[in-house]
Amino acid sequence: MADKLNIYLIGLSGTGKTRSGQLVAESLGWPFVEMDGVIEDRSGKTIPDIFKDNGEEYFRDLESQILEEVAKRGGRIVSTGGGSPIRSQNRKTMNSTGLVIRLTATAQTLHKRLAVSAKRRGRSVRPLLGNDAPIQKIEKMMIAREKAYSSADITLDTEHKSHQQVAKMIIEAWRNNERA
Repeated sequence: MADKLNIYLIGLSGTGKTRSGQLVAESLGWPFVEMDGVIEDRSGKTIPDIFKDNGEEYFRDLESQILEEVAKRGGRIVSTGGGSPIRSQNRKTMNSTGLVIRLTATAQTLHKRLAVSAKRRGRSVRPLLGNDAPIQKIEKMMIAREKAYSSADITLDTEHKSHQQVAKMIIEAWRNNERA
């Protein structure tokens, strides 16, 4: 097992896991792992294409396999896919190899952030929410994933906060946890 624990960021798409996680990694000098990017690199396909061609179960299996590999390395900031914590095995892996921090925001805020993000990327990378990420779908997903997300060690509200502010909150939570 790794000497140094990881920091896992969990939460719905649009909570700031990736950008805030990158800033935390830069600040701490740790490697940053964006799970969805690793999955796309490994499979040679975009996530929407994996869902379309191979199905969600295949995607979740690949996600679990990569999470296990990352967990063994240690000392990483890991931006998980929004659905990673759904599987109990993934929750066990994260909880036993690092600090799990849940990022939250309201459905309305997530909807706005995802709309801006989709325009910037020129495509949606959220196959379960769709291109327009309707508020109702986001709310249903929040409810469906509440139990899985509640396994986090710490919950941080990203509402009305910049990525820099969220990154500072993550680092502070990690430092406080290191002393505990």
